[in-house]
Amino acid sequence: MRIAVAYENGEIYGHFGHAAMFAIYDYANADVNQCTKYLVETGARHGHADMAQLMREQKVDAVICGNMGPEAKAALLSIGIVPIVGYCGSADDAADLLILGQLPIDPGAAGGCSGCDHGGADGCSCEGGCDCGCGCGF
Repeated sequence: MRIAVAYENGEIYGHFGHAAMFAIYDYANADVNQCTKYLVETGARHGHADMAQLMREQKVDAVICGNMGPEAKAALLSIGIVPIVGYCGSADDAADLLILGQLPIDPGAAGGCSGCDHGGADGCSCEGGCDCGCGCGF
């Protein structure tokens, strides 16, 4: 199984479409002890369509990130990739927990963080706003 995690400084990045880098975890036989990790920079890619294409090129099965709008989720699902949102913290730990079946697909049930790093409607760092789905108004 191959998992992509929106990545920044070892942590899960807050937004799928704005991520500058993804950590790709390739698990042989779904075994956490047989994992190869590599980093992929997104370069000039930006937005859900470009990122979904990158995930297809990397042949990932699932994507973990802090947050993702409905269009990005639909784009991934349409190409057979499972979006897993609402998490923050260690990217390595999240990928391993998913393989072990201990990372719920619905983080709300497990008290996961919202993934929105806007700090409120006035603190959005997204140029032109975004639709992260967190209710912050962007």
